[in-house]
Parts: sequence; structure tokens; C-alpha cells
Amino acid sequence: MAVGYFIRKGDRTTCGGVVLDGHPSFRMHGIPVAREGDPVTCGKDGQRYVIAGGIQHFMAKGRVAGTLDSFSTCPCNARLIHSLPSATYKSAPSPGAASTPFPAVPAGHARQSLSRPPERASLAENVSAGNPAGVLSPKGCVFAKCVKLPNSVIDYNTTSGSFPVDDVSDYGNLVLLGGRELDDSGNVRLQKISGNPPAGFGSLAVRGLAPSGAVESCGGLCDAASAGGAVAGGGRVVVGAGGRAVGSGILTGGVVGGALLGVVAMLWPSGLGDSALYTEEQLRAMKQGRTRVRIRVEQQSDGSLKGYGYNTQLRSDWEMIPVVQFTPIGSQMVADFGGGVELIWTPAATPSDTLGIPALDAAPQAPQITIYPPAEQSDRLIVNPIYPPEYRDFILVFPAGSGIAPLYIVMNARHDPGVVTGTGEDVFGIWLAGASEGLGAPIPKNVANELRGRSFNSFDAFRRAFWKAVSNDPVLTAQFIPQNTTRMTVGKAPRVRRKDSVGGRRSFELHHLDNVSKGGGVYDVDNLRINTPRNHIDLHRGGK
Repeated sequence: MAVGYFIRKGDRTTCGGVVLDGHPSFRMHGIPVAREGDPVTCGKDGQRYVIAGGIQHFMAKGRVAGTLDSFSTCPCNARLIHSLPSATYKSAPSPGAASTPFPAVPAGHARQSLSRPPERASLAENVSAGNPAGVLSPKGCVFAKCVKLPNSVIDYNTTSGSFPVDDVSDYGNLVLLGGRELDDSGNVRLQKISGNPPAGFGSLAVRGLAPSGAVESCGGLCDAASAGGAVAGGGRVVVGAGGRAVGSGILTGGVVGGALLGVVAMLWPSGLGDSALYTEEQLRAMKQGRTRVRIRVEQQSDGSLKGYGYNTQLRSDWEMIPVVQFTPIGSQMVADFGGGVELIWTPAATPSDTLGIPALDAAPQAPQITIYPPAEQSDRLIVNPIYPPEYRDFILVFPAGSGIAPLYIVMNARHDPGVVTGTGEDVFGIWLAGASEGLGAPIPKNVANELRGRSFNSFDAFRRAFWKAVSNDPVLTAQFIPQNTTRMTVGKAPRVRRKDSVGGRRSFELHHLDNVSKGGGVYDVDNLRINTPRNHIDLHRGGK
């Protein structure tokens, strides 16, 4: 049984940083107690970060920070140093779990009665009567977690420096849907690609995925290399200094059929009866909920499906997603996902209806979906990943009495045709010298002039035309080695220096400054910058 200590505002970190804040009304010896998500500085670079990880069985508008369970998200991954040796708590490793800087709490510790054990008395005296110590409130629950963890435990214990790599089936029952055509109402009728929805589920359609709809930033819009090999579920990614991980690549599904207007993934969580999972009643009263898995499924330019996901344990800023309820509108049940996108559910005519959602003709093969930790090596395995803040995902709650359990849903629309706009910028000196820093290098005016007004059916086609336009400019091509000039003449991006590459990503990439899902122009050259793969990854990690 390990003994831990509580962290308060002003406590130091092992890299010389300082915990900057805590709960204003939750104090020990007059000093606010820190929680997961509270700010902390790095003693090396002086920047602000947040505390990751918290004690599962102690809540104070968030998980309370402790020496056994919490660390700084600064590049040093610094541990927290306590200043109050008299306030302790106890924790022990979960059976069969490996160790990390924030061990998971075993089942016997995560859910307690109102009577507190002696070792928690010092903390319990500081907790208001409205939130007794040891009670697992909804804020300590999740919607979905890995079934390999014990009852009431939501986090892996990996202090050995490794983190599990799971299969999506470890989190629940996954169903993939897609649609290629609009019906008379302008809705995309969803049909089954893989998986089995519950009997009597009814049918689904999406409104707002028509060709004029908003799409997401960069994802399929940015250069992507092909991915090799797959990590089998149940493996592990070894996390080392700087959050690096070790493993293999991912697999995409086989190519069948044509382009999809949209792809939808639905996940019903496993582990029903687990006390760490939200109840349906709790979800009906919530606007946001925590999930330990977030998934991305997208169609590639060759028609195949690519899928992957992230475990959110190491990123508290990734774990909360909207909870959406169905609302009756006329004869339909409609869930509003924002941005003009709505999901329309038509219940089955009878509960015994076993036909369910029809299969999609010539459907692409479902990809193997591996769930990774948010580490640099995971990014290399996935190849050109999109991070959870860009996902259009929700916890979806069906009407009371429907017989359909709440589910996790994520959707991705294809990128649409468009016309090139924008003026570009005057560039001086070595054009792509700035591609490895900041927001990247702008589009030159001469290139913008050549492309402006042209129509493209896809961003892939635009990208090829862009590099061909660069190859037509003698001032710009004089800055490249012959091999890169040859690549650009056939529509391929030039190669970057070895130090600017990441895994299989070895060429310059296009980045959208403003998220397309938030109104940024897909084909607006003034919304584009050229980036090295390494800088591009850093931009997406920072939400830029």
C-alpha cells in the first residue's frame, strides 16, 4: 500500500516549476488544494502547463492532485513535490496493471461509503458536506473505459514507463455507418459498413452533410504518407522521455465502392454495471461528459477507410465531450450536433423489427482501429493524425423509454469541391525557411495568381496543382535541389531535411490556419501555410 501526499498551491515540481492555483474553498492549512487541470509552470522553459492525473476517490470540482497520481504536463513530465507531510492518502497498484506516474486506484478504493477511513480524516475535514470524501460523484465517472481495467477504475497504472495499446473492442461494441447519396429531403441515409446495431434500433439519417456543408481542418486536407503494419490490440506503447512511444503502424481498410458523403462511428460502451460508468439518469442531466476513448474514422483519397483512436488518460483537456439529447421535431427525433449538422432517428415500427439498418452496397472494408496514448510515437504510427479537439464527437442519449442505450458517436464528412481564392503574399529570401517554425511559410503571390479562380473536385487535386504551380516559378525553383524540382513538376511536395521529418512524413505539408469546421476556407490560399511535418504536428497539438 503506497502512501501519497496532497499537492497545494505554491508546491514545487522536480524541474523547478511551481503549482499556480488550487480550489479557492478547498484548503489545507489555509492553502488551496491543487486539482487535475490546475496551472503549473515549468522550471526549464518558464511556460505554463497543467497538472495531469488526480486521485480517483477524492473530488473537489475535479480530481484532487496527489504525489502518487499527478504530474506536470510540461516537457519534463515533472513530478510534484508536497509541502504538507501530515496530509496523506493511500493507494495500491491495480491487479495486473503496469505502473505510470499516476497509478489507477483499485476497486476497493474508488467507491466508498460516507464513513471515512482514518487515513483520510485530514482531507475529509476540508471537504464540504455537499461532497463527502470517498463518494464517487458523476465528475469521477466516465462514459467509456477499457474493459481490461477493474470495476470502478478508469485509468491505467503505468509507472513503469509504458502505456497499453488497446483495440477499440476493448472499449465497446463499434458500428460503422456511411452514406453516398442524398434523399429527396437533402439528408444522407446512413447504411451499415460493419458491426451490429441493437435489434429494433430503427434508422438514421444525417442532415447537413450536403456538398455545401462545413468540413474539418487539415485531416484529409494535409499531406499524408502511407501507413504500414498494425499494432495488435493488447500491445503496449513504451512511453519514454518527452512522451515518446515505441510500436508499429496502423492498417487502413480495403478499397471498395466510391466516395462517401459521410462516415459515422457509434460505440456502445462495454462494462455495463461498472460503477465508474455514468448512469443514463446522470447523462440526461449533463451537458458534457468524460470519456476515456475518442475515435477518428475517415475515408482516404483511394476510397479506403482509416481509423484510430486515443485514450484520453494523459490529456485531461481531451476527455470532455458534449452530451446531446434527441428532441422531437414534428414526427422526427432530431439531435443537433451544431454547425448545421443534425442526426435524425426514426425508431423501428415494432421492437421486434430485426431488419435494422441496411448494409451499404460495395462498402469499404472496416479498418482495424487501435487506441493509442497521446504520445509522439503514436503520431508516427498513425501517420498524419487528427487530434481529438478537431473531432465532431458526442455522447448521444436516446429518449426515455426507447430501449436504446446511450452511445458515443463521431462523424466525418468528405472534403468538398471548391474554387481557389486569396491573393497570397510577397516572399523574400529563402521561401520555405519559415516552414519549420511559427505558423509556417505563406503562399507566394505568383503561385496564388496562377491558381486563383480554378475549380477543384478535391483538396488532393488542389495540392498537386499547387506544387506544379511552384515548379513553374523560376525564382522559387532555383531554391530547390534538382530532385525536389522533379517531384514538384509531377505534383509532389518537396522533401524536407531529415531533422524536420517525423516517421514516414518526409515532405512539406499544407496547413489551414483557421479550422475549416469553424468557417476557414478550404481553397483560400490566405488560409494556408507550408509546414514541415514536425512543425505541423506541433501546431495541431497546440490547437492552432
